[in-house]
Amino acid sequence: MLLFGVSALIYGGNALSPILSNAGNGLTLVGIAGLVVFYFRLPMLYQVVAAVLMLGLIGLVLESRHEYGEFVYSYFVIKRFAYCGLALLAYVAATQAGVLKVQYAVYVIFAFYVINQLLLGQIFTYGLTSETRSVTSNDALFLIIPFLYYLTTYLKGHRIMDLLLTLFTFAFIVFLLHRSVISAAIVVVAVVGGLSVMGKLSGNKLPLGRTVVTLGVLLVMTAPLAGLLPENKINGFVESLGGILDPKEDNTGSWRLEQSEHYLSLIPDRPVLGWRYEGYDRGEVMVNEDFPDKGTIIHSQYIDMLYNYGAAGLALNLLLILGTLTVMYRRNRVFTTEQTVLFGFIVSGLAYAISYQLPIYYWGFVGVGMYYGLQRPDYSASIRYPLPTKPNPLPQSVAVENHLNS
Repeated sequence: MLLFGVSALIYGGNALSPILSNAGNGLTLVGIAGLVVFYFRLPMLYQVVAAVLMLGLIGLVLESRHEYGEFVYSYFVIKRFAYCGLALLAYVAATQAGVLKVQYAVYVIFAFYVINQLLLGQIFTYGLTSETRSVTSNDALFLIIPFLYYLTTYLKGHRIMDLLLTLFTFAFIVFLLHRSVISAAIVVVAVVGGLSVMGKLSGNKLPLGRTVVTLGVLLVMTAPLAGLLPENKINGFVESLGGILDPKEDNTGSWRLEQSEHYLSLIPDRPVLGWRYEGYDRGEVMVNEDFPDKGTIIHSQYIDMLYNYGAAGLALNLLLILGTLTVMYRRNRVFTTEQTVLFGFIVSGLAYAISYQLPIYYWGFVGVGMYYGLQRPDYSASIRYPLPTKPNPLPQSVAVENHLNS
């Protein structure tokens, strides 16, 4: 539920499914209760976040009671603030579930894409335009996980098949035409490159010659296929991709820019705690068919948090994300495949949040990232890599103790 059950991917791609909405509402309520129930199972950073988050939720309830005469005037306002708390619940769930390989997540993601796009025929309605896309941006963001997985395994093992799968996944991301996800994918390539330069990835350096030759062969083989598509389709697709660099000249990009400028102009009036219920009452300044009643559906996560919950709300989100990344980076001299993928995926959310609100499941992966970040290093590889200078607080096996003594 934390990682997939709050995504349209498993509901036939129907982002407006009432089951999906109820799943998000119910899971968020469980997450709020978990702040209290599992408080002492959390690491210190998450305990700080849990305490601040609970105080904020109590404040929203008391404000609702004082201003509107009821304790929950708008669950929408409360749950939007509490979404990040699902990272804490995911951490606790991960400690009970134990180690799971990210490869399993890759299988799940591709399985649902096959079901939705091929078996349900959604891909056949796609006309290579922004208006006909068959996948929501939130679902497309899932593809960052297999992309990172295959990229990481290629850097470690140098298998051509892993390179081909990496290129296929990236090409699929581009094909789906969600520019925010494309930008996030480019960012994670830089992140993985940076981790490699910093010595965080095991294995040898990128086999540049093999990579260039493979790319050249693929380019020669696929170039003729582009000529089979109608020229107007290709031109429209390329023009849509151009909106990444120049959103003012793009239909959807200019709309978001106009929306962002409007809400940014209101943020200075209430910079610390935001507009909260008053912002909800104002409703969306532009027509939004997905939310016809009222409520503010702002595209950017950063602007949404600043407008609705002020600098305090945004700071709480960033503390959770950046704190998790810091723990993962500082406590692990060399990243495992799981840690690399989770680290990159969490960073990708920071880029994705510029244009879209972070999906609920993103916070689940943040919590799992903290769990993997705090995992005991695997000393079975200590012959190849130097041991950490700080002693591991967890109990060691007899074999590890003998190795350390030697």
